[in-house]
Amino acid sequence: MKKTAALILSVLIVFLSLSCAAFAEEGPRFVTIREWLDAGGECGDCMLLLKITQILNPVLAVAEDDTGSVNLFSGNGEDSMIINFMSDECPQEGAILVIANPRFNEFEGTVEMADWTLLRIMRDPAAGAGE
Repeated sequence: MKKTAALILSVLIVFLSLSCAAFAEEGPRFVTIREWLDAGGECGDCMLLLKITQILNPVLAVAEDDTGSVNLFSGNGEDSMIINFMSDECPQEGAILVIANPRFNEFEGTVEMADWTLLRIMRDPAAGAGE
């Protein structure tokens, strides 16, 4: 009986250690626009590093990385989620954004990201090089 209990306990410990290792590897990861498009906008717990190249209106900007560009819609209809790209305290052209968990805009499909979370705004290091 003790051998059986020890065997079951050993198997359980191995299973839990493998599960914990797999869970640790599934944390947030960076993807590119191309990877996001290839995954149909469903990248799980992912983040993108995007540069704003053009502000089209207060709630829509064009953002890009090395693999492509996409329209970045600033909100999903909830006032707390909407970012005014044309205000002084919000991201301007050339800003680099770290965003999390973007989804396709249900009205625009793969052309536009929506329902994303802004994690960080950084200045473009190349913008300060010429000053």
